[in-house]
Amino acid sequence: MSAPRFSILVPTRDRPATLRHTLATVAAQPGNDYEIVVADNCGGPETRAIVEALEAPAVRYLRSDEILPMAENWERGLAQCSGEYVTVLGDDDGLVPSSLALARRLIDITRSELISWSPHSYWWPDTIVPWMRNLLIVSPDDGATQYKSREVLEAFYRGAIGFADIPMIYTAFFHRHLVEEAKRRHGGFFVPREAAPDISSGILGLHLTQTFIASKRPLSIRGNSGKSNGTAQWARSLGTEQREIYFREERIGLQDMIHPALVPSPNLHIIVASAKLKCREAYFPEDEALAADLADVLRTMVVNLNFEPEAYQDNLRDVEALADKLGIELDPADIPPYEAIERRRSWGPVLNQDNSLATLRVNCDMAGVHHIADAARLVDAILPPAEGAAG
Repeated sequence: MSAPRFSILVPTRDRPATLRHTLATVAAQPGNDYEIVVADNCGGPETRAIVEALEAPAVRYLRSDEILPMAENWERGLAQCSGEYVTVLGDDDGLVPSSLALARRLIDITRSELISWSPHSYWWPDTIVPWMRNLLIVSPDDGATQYKSREVLEAFYRGAIGFADIPMIYTAFFHRHLVEEAKRRHGGFFVPREAAPDISSGILGLHLTQTFIASKRPLSIRGNSGKSNGTAQWARSLGTEQREIYFREERIGLQDMIHPALVPSPNLHIIVASAKLKCREAYFPEDEALAADLADVLRTMVVNLNFEPEAYQDNLRDVEALADKLGIELDPADIPPYEAIERRRSWGPVLNQDNSLATLRVNCDMAGVHHIADAARLVDAILPPAEGAAG
């Protein structure tokens, strides 16, 4: 039997309530050229039951008898993937119905080893962020662009673009050649283990390729559920409980997770900077063009102090601690004063400065949508049919 064209790796850590709907979005993909690999990180019996209930020959299930660090569980699942192209789908994320049809077309046209996209977003009803609950954010863009990997990598390291702009395996298909090359060079794909595996995979993908294709039309939906680690980092003031669970299961404290050139903090800018530093040491230690600008990290933290006013004081303490560590004197005039934000749930079109449509926010309560599988169908119902992927 020939290997499938696609492997969809779904790592899961005891989240059956979201997993069942995530798997439904994959199992609903037309075609027979893909496999689903579920890497169960010591979940309860309900996780196995959900996988078995799919009754799909394309599903493979493997379970760890102990809780593994995230990167280790992802690595273990990746080793079981046999597809020509591989992606990782979080256990509260989803594919839209046209995902694999679009991926097939992009690969056939470009022959690229790396196909990436920026996902739609779905905030589950139980998200820790109250003003975003059961909200779907749809990107209306279409088309695709080829980028030079080195230029993007350098832009990321100097802070010109954010981590969401690099081709992470969470939002990209990686050719098997890239996976095998990473293992040959570094002994594994998710290396270094202490760095966020999604960010490190994006740095690695850029390091291993000359060019990549970025689809402007998203192929997946990022889910932000109540147990989302990413949301716990993004909303620092609301994510304490989930972060504590994460650090405990990673078997490592914040002190050891963050690079010693920085200060131990759950601040997202520090987490990203730590990944840059650790990946540079692992992948290209002598490349001076890829040295992270820590002074720029500090400036960015200052500018964003009011991004989450509820965490203003915590983030300000981190700014002061990092400035002290870097030997940079802060000018009090540069520190923005605390500014409260009125938090309210809103929906409708969000426009760019030129009045073009940036995103469409959908109130899923009013639409009768309460999980990511329904949200995925709604996305393809809202957007015009993608060329070559019409149902």
